[in-house]
Amino acid sequence: MGEMMAKGEITGDGAVLGLAAAWMPLLDSLENVMCWVKDADGRFVAANAGLAESAGLEVAAVTGRTDADLYAAEFAAVYRRDDEAVLASGRAILNKPELLNRAGGEVEWRLTSKVALRDAEGRVVGTAGISRRMASDAPDAERGDPLANLLRQARENMARGLGVAELAARAGVSVATLERRIRVNFGTTPRSFLAELRLNEAAKLLKESNLNVAEVADRAGYESAASFTRAFRRRQGVAPGEFRRRFRPA
Repeated sequence: MGEMMAKGEITGDGAVLGLAAAWMPLLDSLENVMCWVKDADGRFVAANAGLAESAGLEVAAVTGRTDADLYAAEFAAVYRRDDEAVLASGRAILNKPELLNRAGGEVEWRLTSKVALRDAEGRVVGTAGISRRMASDAPDAERGDPLANLLRQARENMARGLGVAELAARAGVSVATLERRIRVNFGTTPRSFLAELRLNEAAKLLKESNLNVAEVADRAGYESAASFTRAFRRRQGVAPGEFRRRFRPA
């Protein structure tokens, strides 16, 4: 049976993922706590009720999915990047403040820890993690937090195509402060982050709605269908219409 090591790694035999997953039912009663086990490809092997609830799913429905299946793409990319860092280095990430976008649209701050799972030969075969909601008196908790406010404003006003300066003003911070917060939490610039938000929203609308390309462009905050198509093609490698056909064949 595996044991916790000083470096934040868990060792065990080839069934280490299953052994780690066996603890999940014991963690369902923890309030505001999310726990999970993933394989090396980022697929959930197990999750507790707290994580499933955050994604609006039953526990059984989480197994086999990835963060990209559960959360908005810009958040899922951050979670996956941290997973890959743990998988590559074997070193734990402990008590990292990060944002979670819940299924209902709420954004909250959490403290997240991730560790490597190793088989009997010492090979990293997956990761395990735990995340707890930050206390209301914690620094930068969601109470009045500028970055959380920014994300809400960006989504609520996406069709208006708000720029970085106006969003910073709405969040109550300077552009410089906003840039620093976005870079620390998402590894990019505010302008690139907002562009990703718009493209992610557009992709979602193309897959899930019957809006035409011009209507999708308008909903996602683009000046025209032409500018949207250019941006979408650069990011996806195909035009919006072709993207929709791939996900919704006639």
